[in-house]
Amino acid sequence: MPTPRRVLVPLPSRDFDPTEAAVPWKRLTDAGHDVVFATPCAQPAQADPIMLSGVGLWLWKPLLRAEPYGVACYEQMVRSAAFGAPLRWDAVDADEYHALLLPGGHAKGMREYLESRELQAVVARFFAARRPVGAICHGTLLVARSISPLTGKSVLHGLKSTGLQRRQEWAAYLLTALYMGKYYRTYDGLPS
Repeated sequence: MPTPRRVLVPLPSRDFDPTEAAVPWKRLTDAGHDVVFATPCAQPAQADPIMLSGVGLWLWKPLLRAEPYGVACYEQMVRSAAFGAPLRWDAVDADEYHALLLPGGHAKGMREYLESRELQAVVARFFAARRPVGAICHGTLLVARSISPLTGKSVLHGLKSTGLQRRQEWAAYLLTALYMGKYYRTYDGLPS
């Protein structure tokens, strides 16, 4: 069995994808790792309620709602002591952790997370220390916005990552806008 590690999982106050946080949390904790959460105000984060319930997803519900396993993992995660007592983002010392996990989400509550200078500095510190960083979905946007103090460029400069393309995000919005409004638009505006 590998040596247990401390893994930092920052989350926004609200609207993170429950599956993208909870399933990795479950795997990490089952493997014996210590997962530490951080939020902007040191209060437990709230997942995107639409992803949890499926309310409003209509015909897209089977595709877009969190699957039962993800919901079960989320329910376990929110009952955990670590989830109930997160650190503040500005209290995080990146040097105290072995790995960083950045879940995503697409609802507007994700903006504070994606734009956080504090979290961008944490991400840059992990890259500078060459420690593992896992970013899921919109979590890659947080990584891309993180600037290396050594190069003045994104920590992803010269590296490859995967994520949804702008046209895929736009297609999801167009397919759901009639009955869900701007739910799938983290940011307003037209794609360029």
